[in-house]
Amino acid sequence: MGSNPVNKSNIQGGIWPRMPKEFESYLFYKISNVDRFRNDLRDFIGNITTGLECEELLAKIKLAQEAGISRKIPKSCVNVAFTQKGLEKVCAMIPCCIGAELNDGLYEKGMYSDLIFEGADIPERLLPEFKPPPEHDPAKDDDSWRCDLVLIVAASCEKTLNEGIARIETNFHLRDMNKNSLDLVVAKHGQRRPGDFRGREHFGFEDHISQPQIQGLDPEPGPREPLSCLPGYIFVGHDGDPRQHNMPPWSYEGSFLVFRQLDEKVPEFNNFIKEAASKIPNYQGDNGAEKLAAHLMGRWKSGAPVALTPDHDDPKLAFRNDFDFRPKQSIMGCPFAAHARKMRPRADHKRDLGKDDDFVAGQFTDPLVHDTSNPPDLEEDSDEEPDQTPDKEDASVILRRGITFGPELGLDEKEKTTKSRGVYFTCYQSDIRDGFNLLMTRWASNSFFPTSKKRTHQDGPGMDPFTNQRQRKDHPEGHISLFDGVDTKKTHKLDLGTSPWVDQRGGEYFFTPSIRGLHWFCNGKPGGQSV
Repeated sequence: MGSNPVNKSNIQGGIWPRMPKEFESYLFYKISNVDRFRNDLRDFIGNITTGLECEELLAKIKLAQEAGISRKIPKSCVNVAFTQKGLEKVCAMIPCCIGAELNDGLYEKGMYSDLIFEGADIPERLLPEFKPPPEHDPAKDDDSWRCDLVLIVAASCEKTLNEGIARIETNFHLRDMNKNSLDLVVAKHGQRRPGDFRGREHFGFEDHISQPQIQGLDPEPGPREPLSCLPGYIFVGHDGDPRQHNMPPWSYEGSFLVFRQLDEKVPEFNNFIKEAASKIPNYQGDNGAEKLAAHLMGRWKSGAPVALTPDHDDPKLAFRNDFDFRPKQSIMGCPFAAHARKMRPRADHKRDLGKDDDFVAGQFTDPLVHDTSNPPDLEEDSDEEPDQTPDKEDASVILRRGITFGPELGLDEKEKTTKSRGVYFTCYQSDIRDGFNLLMTRWASNSFFPTSKKRTHQDGPGMDPFTNQRQRKDHPEGHISLFDGVDTKKTHKLDLGTSPWVDQRGGEYFFTPSIRGLHWFCNGKPGGQSV
């Protein structure tokens, strides 16, 4: 374990590089018969799509696209992941697994206990499948209500998706009550949005931009892009995994999966933006509402970073990643608490990367053209060290792999959402506390992160306008600090209220084993291969 390169044939492909998909289903199950399930899983392991297989499929799709050919994958891709309750069942009778826990306290508790009792999730807003039943007695500390596993099926068309689901149902004998090993808890079906909206979530923003580059798997980042991250930030047992030497052998090259359903209320968001923009000079005018929405997100709907083009969308800059939010004290560019900046603060979180107010042309112009003829108003002094190059990326990075769900906005929904739509948010990391949990509770919902902002409002930069957990009146009041177009010395405080445009409906924590780990569960040994 450790310094070896990640084995692409051993990892599940939904982690890296990702599963090709236009449609994706999440099938949540409870194990009804452990012995049958272990036998069924042994027969099914060959259907689990590996990283190498996904890499080859994505390469074929790219070649077809470059040739102007529409490429559809003839079969679905499948991955599997387990909750703590599921692993306890599977490992209960395997001597080599007994006592070899994963040592992740949040994973053991599950999302409900983590974000209800330590975070700000609200039981009334959670879906039934992600919370205890009404008759549940919390004093008994019984979480047997939780699901055991999720099977993820991805495909390029609905027909292929259905064939993949049928393959699962046949393998695990879900229609034969004398042979079945799984009981379905709930199925959730997502798909990419159609036409010009493909790749965008329902608020209209291009999604999945700026994924971390993993050393040994991805190309090296370019100038001014975030540094590549150690493989152990994502894969258990590799360099960078904080518990690298304290994890059981069967967990090697697995990854913790977080699933969370986020319902997006598009009319409510659009109405809030329109009303708020009309009251702030910096966001008045023809594109004022569009500009305010972009500043809350940190990118324009095309994907162009606000850090590079703060006043108008520029599709030519879509997907650009060569910026780091310097000058870090300027309020003229990307708001400190914008979603993209909260989730990946770049230089904001690196005291060894530049002075607070050093001017990088990339903040307001193309970084390939060094033009400092009209720099923004900056502080005169800074107590930061001169520009240095950090030796590694932050450990708090996640690989995002979700998909949109729900119908397109209807004509009857101009004022209020009437149909469920949003994002099935999924992410992978080697440590839930340093990954999803930190981003959600200590960054997104912390109004004083990023820290040490000299010109922000006295109540801090604010909360993430999209993923903060300020969802009820007894939680701290949500806000975001913005440049109002007038005062260059201090930001304007925009109250977010209860953030009614994102309804967080709950989810669960899973572990995605490697292929060898799956063999271990089935055979009590890693399929004849060393781990």
